[in-house]
Amino acid sequence: MLRSVGLLGWAVLAAASEMRSDDFPNYDQGTIPAWKDLASLRGAHPDAQVMSKAEYHRQLKSLDIPRLYRQIAALMTSSRPYWPADGPQDGDVPSYAGLFVRLAWHCSGSFRLINDTHAAGGCEGARQRHWPENEWRDNTNLDKARGLLAEVKLQFADVSWSDLMTFAGTAAIKLSGGPAKKFCFGRMDDVNGDRSIPLGVEGVTQCRGSKFCKSDAECPNAFRWPEQNDTDHVRCNIEQPKHRLQASHSVGLIYVYPEGPELKSTADGYHSNLVHNRSPKLSALEVRDTFRDRMGWTDRETVALIGGGHTLGRTHGNCNLTGTKWAQAPYNNVGPYFEATPGSLRGPTDGTCGTGAEAGRGKNTVSSGFEGPWTRSPSRWNYDFFEALLSEEWVPAKSPYGADQWHTRNETSKFARTMRLTSDVSLVADKIYRPIVEEYAADYAQFDADFADAWFKLVHRSEDHPHKDDLEKDAGVCTSFEFATLLP
Repeated sequence: MLRSVGLLGWAVLAAASEMRSDDFPNYDQGTIPAWKDLASLRGAHPDAQVMSKAEYHRQLKSLDIPRLYRQIAALMTSSRPYWPADGPQDGDVPSYAGLFVRLAWHCSGSFRLINDTHAAGGCEGARQRHWPENEWRDNTNLDKARGLLAEVKLQFADVSWSDLMTFAGTAAIKLSGGPAKKFCFGRMDDVNGDRSIPLGVEGVTQCRGSKFCKSDAECPNAFRWPEQNDTDHVRCNIEQPKHRLQASHSVGLIYVYPEGPELKSTADGYHSNLVHNRSPKLSALEVRDTFRDRMGWTDRETVALIGGGHTLGRTHGNCNLTGTKWAQAPYNNVGPYFEATPGSLRGPTDGTCGTGAEAGRGKNTVSSGFEGPWTRSPSRWNYDFFEALLSEEWVPAKSPYGADQWHTRNETSKFARTMRLTSDVSLVADKIYRPIVEEYAADYAQFDADFADAWFKLVHRSEDHPHKDDLEKDAGVCTSFEFATLLP
């Protein structure tokens, strides 16, 4: 029997969750026209749902799904000057596909299923709009994705944010030529982020009375691998004080720490002449801990999701903070991820690098700090991810921001302009993951089928609907995209 994880002692923090609600981000008003009008969609009372679940599910019966799909299609390929679409910097067409996939994945990826008895998180509730999820560093710049989707929300005011965000990610895959077999509507939105508090709020005391929050502090119940550098980030155990279940190995992240564990100088495999000594083998253990033990994925589903999720879009870290105020206290090269000064609502993601209209945008964007695409055509579905993992020798490198990542040793390779995270390289360093990578590199149809199944499961599981078919049984409003081939 599944049961939801309650707050269990975190009620004292409930008031804080309302301090950082950003359903409708309020900076750049006027630059992003849709954002300033969205407060009218919240309903008469901020603590009340706009409509009941039964009423919402009834209304969905008349939803014009093909029209919603067309609106997202038009938005996805129309780059906006206030947040330019990726693609051109990598020689591809402009597209928000990668951004919308990341939005849906990070919203859904907070789901935790422990020992088939504890369910928490998921995109239902759309709590990514609220604190604490909107302070997680993994969600940096996803407020921009929600701002873009606000243009669609204004036309489909009664579609929940959680339905809109997950549908946008699924539609983006389909529109880019990828596998998306089915989508079901019916998710309700939460009015605050209370139900995400158990998943990670370290550093919350810094949020009280100030908008300068930090959510990447170390967790109380933590560990390091025996081979890991003593100065490297600690890893969070699943169980934390007051019965809380930590979302990932690192506070502020949804999945694994993508740079991977840094080896100590006495560990096997350490080389002093390398740019970094991140360990793909240890990273594979963290991938399995998070995906299998905390999220309930099989090894096969894990490889499919990582490969598919790292096909569209790119990472952003084309910024060197050396000599800027971000290299000094209190920021020390790690943020804050959302604000330059307390209350300013500006930060390193919004203007530290570049000048004029391109400051902090387009090629000057900073999100994760890593830099580059995973594939040669990041705006279109392709199969570079697995082919390049196997055919290339990946060597340690650093992004302009200073993040540890991997590049091809062969600088003239057809994949030389792509990059990999340590967690990506871990898939070929692990004896269980590697055969799956090899299978997908040789059989595109099998990869597509497995990814489509895993993606459906990803965006449909939540604390309220912990099994992949629960939402369909509850609301009964689904599409298999039969109309998609008829669209221009």
